[in-house]
Amino acid sequence: MKRRPADPRDRMHHVAMAARRLFVEQGYHRVSIPDIVNVSGVSTGAIYNHFQSKENLARVTHELTLDEFNARLQARLADGQSAFQMLKAFVDLLLEIAEQDPVMMEYMLFMRHGEFLTDIRPICFSEPFRWVQRTIGEGMARGELRRGVLLLAAGAFTGAVLRNIELKLNGVFQGSLQAASRQIMDQAWRTICA
Repeated sequence: MKRRPADPRDRMHHVAMAARRLFVEQGYHRVSIPDIVNVSGVSTGAIYNHFQSKENLARVTHELTLDEFNARLQARLADGQSAFQMLKAFVDLLLEIAEQDPVMMEYMLFMRHGEFLTDIRPICFSEPFRWVQRTIGEGMARGELRRGVLLLAAGAFTGAVLRNIELKLNGVFQGSLQAASRQIMDQAWRTICA
C-alpha cells in the first residue's frame, strides 16, 4: 500500500507532482482525476476539496514547478557575479534537473501549457527566463556580451542548452549532461559573447 504524506500541504504538493508526472507521460487531456487518485493515493474528495477542478490542479502544478525552478536558481546566485557566472549557474541547474528530475524538465520543455491553461503565458515568458533576458541585457550593457536584439540573444543562448537537454531526454545523447556541462556552456556562451 502506498504511503501518502500526512501534512495536508505536503499531501497536496504530492498530488500536484503526481499530476505533473501524468501530464508529461499521457498529456493533460488524457489524464483524469481518478488517474491522479490512483497515482497519488489521495482521495477524490480531498483533491476536489483542495483544488476544485483538474484545471485548477494544473494551474497549481504549473505555479509550483516554476516557483521551485526559480527558488533553486536564486539559491545559486551571489552578488557581484559576472554574466558568465550567473548564466553558468542557470545552465548547471537546467542540466541537473534534466538528469535528476527529467519529469520536471519534460514538463517545462514539452508541455503545451496554453492548450489547457489558456490565461497563462508560455514558460519562456516565466520569471526564470525573463531573468536570463535581464542578465544578458546587463551583460550587453557592461560590454561582456555582444550587443544585439535581447530576445534573440536569450533565445540563442537557451536554445543551445535546451537542444542538448532534448537530445538527452529523447535518448539520443547517452552521456552525462552534467559531465558535459563545460562544453554545453561554452557552446551557449559563444552565441552571445562579445
